[in-house]
Amino acid sequence: MKKYIQYIIVAIIALIFTGCTESDDEFFASKIVTSNELIEVNVTGNELNLSCYVPRLLPQDTNPFDIYLTSNSRKMFFNYTLEKKNTNGAWEYITPTSVTTVEGENEIGDYISGIAVLDALDTTYEYESDITLAAGQYRILIDPEIVSLNSQNAVMVTVKTSTFGIPSNALEFTVN
Repeated sequence: MKKYIQYIIVAIIALIFTGCTESDDEFFASKIVTSNELIEVNVTGNELNLSCYVPRLLPQDTNPFDIYLTSNSRKMFFNYTLEKKNTNGAWEYITPTSVTTVEGENEIGDYISGIAVLDALDTTYEYESDITLAAGQYRILIDPEIVSLNSQNAVMVTVKTSTFGIPSNALEFTVN
């Protein structure tokens, strides 16, 4: 009889937990907004310039959306990869070695995270970097989402965006 009670308890516990899901939105507060052309890429000679300036008060259809008030985050990030065409004509990921950070921060690993930091006046999240490249054919692929960083005990904000002048968020270019 005792064994049957244990089986019934296990069955009840299993039924309780089968209704649980792993959807992040159920456990973490998140907000998604859209604002086009917040990332810009320019190539001049052998230098690739990448910039992202996100206003703290992001214009929306009705009222401006306050990123800092919502997320309590002083930093936002987006990811991109840089690839170079090898001698076989295939694209391969490269880690840039000559990066000059003008505004914000870079985190370089399997991909590059451009980290826009809220300025001293708390008005704009700013990121700008210059990457010096050797001769060759290159491709930059940009993830069109800018996400708040360290939104602990607050709402994680994701800004869906596009890259200025690059409709597909990818650009192929040649450095001579």
